Amino acid sequence: MAKSNNTLWTNVEEMVATYAKETDKLKKELLMEDIFDYMKIYTIACIDNAFENAKNYGLFIPKEDFESRFMQYLWESIEAYEIGGSTFKNIVIRRFRFAETHTWRQYKSKGDSSDKDGISYDSARWDSLDRKVGGGDSEDDKTMADIVLGDTDSAEKEYLDLYDEQAIIEEFSKVNERYSNVIRYMSLGYEGDDLAIATGEADSNNAKMRKLVQRSKASFKKFIDERKSR
Repeated sequence: MAKSNNTLWTNVEEMVATYAKETDKLKKELLMEDIFDYMKIYTIACIDNAFENAKNYGLFIPKEDFESRFMQYLWESIEAYEIGGSTFKNIVIRRFRFAETHTWRQYKSKGDSSDKDGISYDSARWDSLDRKVGGGDSEDDKTMADIVLGDTDSAEKEYLDLYDEQAIIEEFSKVNERYSNVIRYMSLGYEGDDLAIATGEADSNNAKMRKLVQRSKASFKKFIDERKSR
């Protein structure tokens, strides 16, 4: 029988707490194996979701690459857990988001002089912010720009189509690193509680987080407008 979400996190929290208190090396190794086994179904589901998410955004990355990174980050989550600190659930969710984005980032490589901005994505192509992300051909499907910026005029979309989304966000980080971090995760499709946890800003989509998102989007739009006018 599949474990409920609440049961999963309640039980694994106890397991990692036991691991954190254990001093015997052999017992810790056995506990680590038990935790990995207990988290197996959840971890595989996250790996599958990351693989499909990459395909949806035009990136074709071997599932084995995601698996290697997620397993590494699960181990790091267990080691990072401290009794009385962040819950293991929050640690895992945050680090699994990092695992996904870091796997994407490994396909970014320096290009030659003919490549836009000296960057190429030959092994896994980043799509522009103007790309349809709804999965169909309907005019109602949202673009990446719609997700990140909200409604924008056609001139802005034409401009954004000239640049890689991550190159733009990287440039924006020099203006405001905190806001760019929010925009970066939004561009990957994260929202609500997941966005709050992935960015490390909050444990839920509370009022403070919603205000941060609003300010990040406004600042990013201003950055784009100024970039166009140069």
